[in-house]
Amino acid sequence: MEPSILDYYNDYPSMIKIIDALNEENNHLQDELDSTKGELDSIKCELDSIKGELEFYKSIFKTHRNSVVYNLYIKYKDKQRLWIDKIRTDYYELKQLDEDEDIKEWLKPVRCER
Repeated sequence: MEPSILDYYNDYPSMIKIIDALNEENNHLQDELDSTKGELDSIKCELDSIKGELEFYKSIFKTHRNSVVYNLYIKYKDKQRLWIDKIRTDYYELKQLDEDEDIKEWLKPVRCER
């Protein structure tokens, strides 16, 4: 645009006000974009963890095909989760697991009843 006569008497040309307004709008939109990207990244992380959970629960059908679901427990071995069938697991496998209250109870000898 051509400069106007009013621009001669003002400190800044009138176009500067428009450019400043556009810069403020750009900064506002950039801040919104940055916050949206942060939310998207956190949602992606949450989605990845949920996918991992789903794969872990699906693994029941691959690793314990012949086990009853209510006999399966989630236990840890070297801080990794795995499914344990308390009926079909032997003493040696139980000793390899990270110890918790259930494992301690399962390792106790069972008294025979008459």
